[in-house]
Amino acid sequence: MNQLDLPPDLQHVRHILTRDLGALAQEVEATPDNLLWRGAPGFPNSVGTLAIHLCGNLRHFIGHEIGGDGFVRGRNAEFSGDPLPRATLLTEIEAAQNAVDSTLSALTAEQLDEPMPNPPPHHQGRSIRFFLMQLSCHLSRHTGQANALRRILTAQQNQS
Repeated sequence: MNQLDLPPDLQHVRHILTRDLGALAQEVEATPDNLLWRGAPGFPNSVGTLAIHLCGNLRHFIGHEIGGDGFVRGRNAEFSGDPLPRATLLTEIEAAQNAVDSTLSALTAEQLDEPMPNPPPHHQGRSIRFFLMQLSCHLSRHTGQANALRRILTAQQNQS
């Protein structure tokens, strides 16, 4: 399907998700190597952990559950804190962007009102349309946390 043939709300959420994944990539790129896997008081998850979690979340719910791409999520591993190279994080973000783009580009207006397949229990019965908005808010919230954490850690490092 031509992306211009997509329903406007689907075009918008696709744009927002891919744009915000780009912002997440910028946060990963801007975070110094020695701070990428460090948290701070009030920020239990590092920028790296947030990036892996967001990619796993989007690839699972959009790529796998909606798009059927076969992605297998390791949610516990997302929070293990095991450091990965920056290049791996950026590759994961790109894979999430591709999953979002290809899956949402193939959806129809009718599918948006179907129940979200296999949502968490507290979202049982919600539509795909609702869940895409939820995923967008989740991405935005955690990307903002990554931005704030990066700025706090960088400022602390510069004061040392």
